[in-house]
Amino acid sequence: MEENKKRFNWSIAAIIVLACLMIFCLIKISDLSNEISNLRNTIANYQNQVNYLRNDINAIYDNVDEKLKKEASLLSSVDYTLGELNTETHTVPVTLKVVPKSLTDDMQLSVKIGSETVALERNGNEFSATVAVNMFIDYDDYPMLNIVSGETTKTEKLEDVEVSRLFTLYLPYVYAHLESSDVLKNGKLAIDGNLMFDEKPVASNSNVTITKIELITVKNEQEIDRKDITSNVTTQSYHIPVNVSYDAKYGDKFCIYVLAKDSLGYTHKTLAYFWNDLDEHTHNTITAVDGSLEIYDKNGNLLTRDY
Repeated sequence: MEENKKRFNWSIAAIIVLACLMIFCLIKISDLSNEISNLRNTIANYQNQVNYLRNDINAIYDNVDEKLKKEASLLSSVDYTLGELNTETHTVPVTLKVVPKSLTDDMQLSVKIGSETVALERNGNEFSATVAVNMFIDYDDYPMLNIVSGETTKTEKLEDVEVSRLFTLYLPYVYAHLESSDVLKNGKLAIDGNLMFDEKPVASNSNVTITKIELITVKNEQEIDRKDITSNVTTQSYHIPVNVSYDAKYGDKFCIYVLAKDSLGYTHKTLAYFWNDLDEHTHNTITAVDGSLEIYDKNGNLLTRDY
């Protein structure tokens, strides 16, 4: 009996010791977790401070670069304004005004935008010109100003004059995407989903609006379905259900586009859906760019392709 009692007491003691060790370990783990959390917060604070310093340094560099550019510039001021869009020529009049730092009586200025060069007229210290710029051309470079004085010719890029892709300032931006599930079964491709269409307003103050919206399905480069969905549009951004079924087999290519015609007569064509499964396991999505945009004139001529 006495021996059993001793064994029992040793068991109780061992349990108590283990419990104490467990409590100690839990407290230690909690302390270590707090220390790790504090270290993470400290590191995060240091990272934030480093980011702030980097931003300050970048701002200083930007200011220095800006001052150096102004000091190195041949001009004391550069200004430009955009006029009204000409929908027949698809051009925007860009009026440029510059004042050179130093003037001579025989000084002549001209500006080259794209492939067109136009002479600037002088009025006192100011030189100005109006250039008709095609709003759909993606100009590779900034306008180049030529300054001729006597036998000396100097040039300067007008990096503050933005004339590339002017259509983004004059026309609405449309985007479409069809979130869907598609199943090919028994020779039929069933497409079930929601079409999201987003019409962003013109960047400049303008009353250009979208007047007609169509949903077009193209199979292997041939149009097979067209629906007018203008009546479904109640706001600039909306979702409408799409539930269609077409004859299909693996290897066929299906594209669903949204055609949006604006009040100026331009048609915006954006890709909303693409299907080109080669078999039940292989999907081909490389040849399609979701949201790609094409703009056509009222005669159906392609003016720009924007990916």
